[in-house]
Amino acid sequence: MNVWRLEWLRLFRTPRAFALGVVFVAIGLVEPAFTRYASTLLRHVGHGAQLSVPPPTAADGLASYVTEATLVGLVLLVVLAAEAFSFDARPGLATFLRTRVASIWRLVTPRFTAYAVTGAVAYLLGTLAAWFETTQLIGSLPVAGVLGGMLCGSVYLVFAVAVTAFAAGLGRGTLAAAGIAFMILLALPVLGTLNAIADWLPSALITAPADLADGAHQLPHFLPALGITVAASGAALVLAARRLRTREI
Repeated sequence: MNVWRLEWLRLFRTPRAFALGVVFVAIGLVEPAFTRYASTLLRHVGHGAQLSVPPPTAADGLASYVTEATLVGLVLLVVLAAEAFSFDARPGLATFLRTRVASIWRLVTPRFTAYAVTGAVAYLLGTLAAWFETTQLIGSLPVAGVLGGMLCGSVYLVFAVAVTAFAAGLGRGTLAAAGIAFMILLALPVLGTLNAIADWLPSALITAPADLADGAHQLPHFLPALGITVAASGAALVLAARRLRTREI
């Protein structure tokens, strides 16, 4: 059994990969447009009331995409990855898979790779859509800043998939794995309120694309967070494999 081929087929012969791509690209197209015409929409909703809204900047258009992508898109990615890692939720399937592989890594690695790559590609496509839409409607964005933001956002989504794998080792079933993963991911921004460690946490990468686009920071500022996030992703996968290997079916 080729588990790599099986996992890619699960992604592309079902709506999973398509859904991820559509969600991120749709957000990328809609959010800059909403940012551009927010004042008009607010005046319409307010029945002609004079509302003071500052003119949007190009960085605002990209920031609006990043905000929604790390909410809606991240939720979808975590739920899909949780379903893939929760093979132990069905004893028959778990027995079938575990008796046909020599190592638990043969089950964990293809799933992690498939969803990490798909999530990152969907995020990149959405960023390109947001970049295009922002340039057309609001103004130009710095190329280096947008590319650096793509790197930071993609690394964070890969980390989210690794956290989901770890969560699947703690909880049996899609709902439990997704719930634990969300708790971990939500706890990190809370820890980020501590200024001493804020720049080192993976959650620092969430706002990195907007900060790089508006010039608030340069990419070297996020190197500590990138390094910690990569290391934490590897550690999460190792712990996930250890938990799944010792779990009773």
